[in-house]
Amino acid sequence: HTYVETDAVRYVYHPLDKLYIVLITNKHSNIMEDLETLRLLSKLVPDICGGTSYDAVQAHVFDVLFACDEVITSGGYKEDITLRQVRTNMEM
Repeated sequence: HTYVETDAVRYVYHPLDKLYIVLITNKHSNIMEDLETLRLLSKLVPDICGGTSYDAVQAHVFDVLFACDEVITSGGYKEDITLRQVRTNMEM
């Protein structure tokens, strides 16, 4: 996991083959929670898409979006949720 900071924003990112997952937070957020959120998202993408190619992600873009919605609240906080719970919620 790698991050870049500006005066007010932190970009935490994780490479997935040729793609990147980027989490944008403010500098006052808890970096450990940010990394945990990013770790969960990096597991979700290949699980949902069946791979990490651009075409696979593009074909499942709305599923990835819905999964992100399960992980991150509307206020921007991480839900206390596991990969299995995200899958279950998305099947409903």
